[in-house]
Amino acid sequence: MSPAILRQRGSMQGVTRALPDDPTPVRFSVTDFPTYYIYTIQSGNLAALNHALRPFGIPVMFWRVLAVLQESDGHNISYLSGKLAIDRSNLSRIVDQMARDGLVERRTPAHDRRNVLVCITAAGRRKVAEAFPAVLRIVESTLDGFSAQERRTLLALLKRMRNNVLQQGGR
Repeated sequence: MSPAILRQRGSMQGVTRALPDDPTPVRFSVTDFPTYYIYTIQSGNLAALNHALRPFGIPVMFWRVLAVLQESDGHNISYLSGKLAIDRSNLSRIVDQMARDGLVERRTPAHDRRNVLVCITAAGRRKVAEAFPAVLRIVESTLDGFSAQERRTLLALLKRMRNNVLQQGGR
């Protein structure tokens, strides 16, 4: 929805009309938008996760790939790219390094030689098992003070927002 329509409807808290000599059509506070909070939460969460994962020798991006594969193993780069919201070329480089580190391996199914699947190795599963308690502590601290119902509600609302983004053509 355009700022002009929002201004007409008055649906954005903190929006003010421009002054006559002010070329700016609308003023607002970034804190009026949920995406501001989503971004700042994610930014802080990534920093905390990187710190928590350092003793295990894996960066957050490795963790994210391993987390998907431990849940459902054997996916191609395109699937993982969509699931993790990482562009394919960056993800390919990440997977290359993970393969060199022995955390994943690439396999070509006999029935489809064109498709290459990324699979978690035993070492990758061990790394997930070792690091999971540290990751869980970060998740729990992020949701500290939320009741079980509030957590379910938050997750449902975030899923709805993600679906809205996907319908707009986002990743």
